[in-house]
Amino acid sequence: MLLLVVLALAPLWLTGMFDRGLWTPDEPREADIAWRMSSQPDRTLPQLAGTPFLEKPPLSYWMAGGAISAFGDFPAVARAPNLLYAVITALAVGALAFAMELPALPALIAALVAASALTAYRVAIWLAADACLLAGCALALLGTWLGLRAPAGTRKAGGYALLHIGAAVGFMAKSAPGWLVPGLALLTLIVWERRWQELRRWELYAGLALQALIIGPWIVAVARSTHGADALATLFWHNVFGRFTHLSSPAALDYTTGHHNTPGKYLFELPLYLLPWTLVVVAALRRAWTRMREPGARGTAWRFALGSCVPFLVLLSLAATARDIYAAPALLGFGLLVGLWAEDARGLPRRGDRLAALATAALVGAIAVVLALALALLAAAGAAAPLLCTLGALGVIAAAAIALGFAARAARGGDFPRSLAWSYAGYALALCLAARLILPVVDRWQDLPALAARIHSDTAQQALALLDPDETTIAMLDHGLATRFTVLASGGADPRGALEGWFAAHGREARVLVLLPGHASGAVSEFLARLYPLPAPGDGVAGTLTAAGAAALVARYELPQGRRYALLAPPPAH
Repeated sequence: MLLLVVLALAPLWLTGMFDRGLWTPDEPREADIAWRMSSQPDRTLPQLAGTPFLEKPPLSYWMAGGAISAFGDFPAVARAPNLLYAVITALAVGALAFAMELPALPALIAALVAASALTAYRVAIWLAADACLLAGCALALLGTWLGLRAPAGTRKAGGYALLHIGAAVGFMAKSAPGWLVPGLALLTLIVWERRWQELRRWELYAGLALQALIIGPWIVAVARSTHGADALATLFWHNVFGRFTHLSSPAALDYTTGHHNTPGKYLFELPLYLLPWTLVVVAALRRAWTRMREPGARGTAWRFALGSCVPFLVLLSLAATARDIYAAPALLGFGLLVGLWAEDARGLPRRGDRLAALATAALVGAIAVVLALALALLAAAGAAAPLLCTLGALGVIAAAAIALGFAARAARGGDFPRSLAWSYAGYALALCLAARLILPVVDRWQDLPALAARIHSDTAQQALALLDPDETTIAMLDHGLATRFTVLASGGADPRGALEGWFAAHGREARVLVLLPGHASGAVSEFLARLYPLPAPGDGVAGTLTAAGAAALVARYELPQGRRYALLAPPPAH
């Protein structure tokens, strides 16, 4: 069964990880940090453009940097460790479902849902620390269950040792969430079942020595580094507690100013995170409402699955910051719930179970139609070869239709695990076929290395400054180029003073790069403009500065459907 999990998910993983370049958000930044890590002498702290990057511990950067050192600086190489993380995540969820005494097919379904739900899949294929965090959380949840269910002694200690190893991996990938996900699941079940004696068992705490061996040397190295105390305060105070509440921090460390959370955000967006499995998750939650009250091992399985997702989502809802990828560890628990539902509903179907399975097949069909329409749009706009896009669209529809026909037949017969397996097949086929044609087009829209190379060449003999740059701008100019630049921070005030000061200090050859708002036009936007014209994006701050006579615009840099930059020079002398 575990081999089947890997084989079933491999097409999705290989397509998303190795068939594309670096995309925003985050990937250009993460790639620059990994590139720096591959060559920097001291690898204690990650660096972004030569400056310590203290938002996350370094495990994922060590892995990506090691791959780059061994095989070269390419997007696919930097993402190569993601394949390991994805395999660990899927196998751990499948093994956990097996340990809950689910048969092979429902256990397979649990792993497929946990790994292919939209946000979990995005995390798995994205160059970021979240993929490593997800693998650590999955291992830790497996160890938590094994420790809870094992008799006292070495087997229980072994299970809890796996919990601590997974928690340490998650922590070294992305700090506190590596502890929170398994910790909340364990405490929820202990409180729910009043198993207070579990908190007094030596086996639960023996594995802390493993965490100390994994995490401790790195903390000591950080403490001994230059400004080590400040680095530790940033890593463990500002970057953890500062995401839940406003702290008295420097502006650069105030994480409450970005990615604002709103009441109910995760609840409202959860259906999107779970696509295409949203409707069967709803059916699983309905069944969990009664099954969680049952005594014995099966009731414990339902309670543990709920404890693996709901408390963490509640905690995230209280944070000051919010992003969809933060919720990815909670999707592991939802995958377990769907596996439990698929087996339970097959033996004892209820009203609505068949409808949920059929509606899931219909939802996958709708996704296939959307992908086919996207291919048709690219063909009509001339952004891709029309014949290939037409054939691709027909192939997407045909492959999905065949698989979903089998899914609907199995659902009508009450074989819900088989129905979901066929729905997954239709989803994976549609997504992989469409991606083969869509990804190269998006790569042209996201070709930041080409953009950075032009800027680097044009300013190689000039003093370059970046006006209020985002991390993507800094990363793209540094990665592989080591472009020399200075950051001009206006601090939210009128940037004219900073600009004029830079020009006065560096003379007529001084240049300032400014990120322009919106996206550049391209074949797709020009085609859509025939149907619904949209106003062209302005030049933002750059336009204001040139209109005021504080600077002259000497060059523009654009990607089709992508980023826009303006290069400013001193105004003409009067």
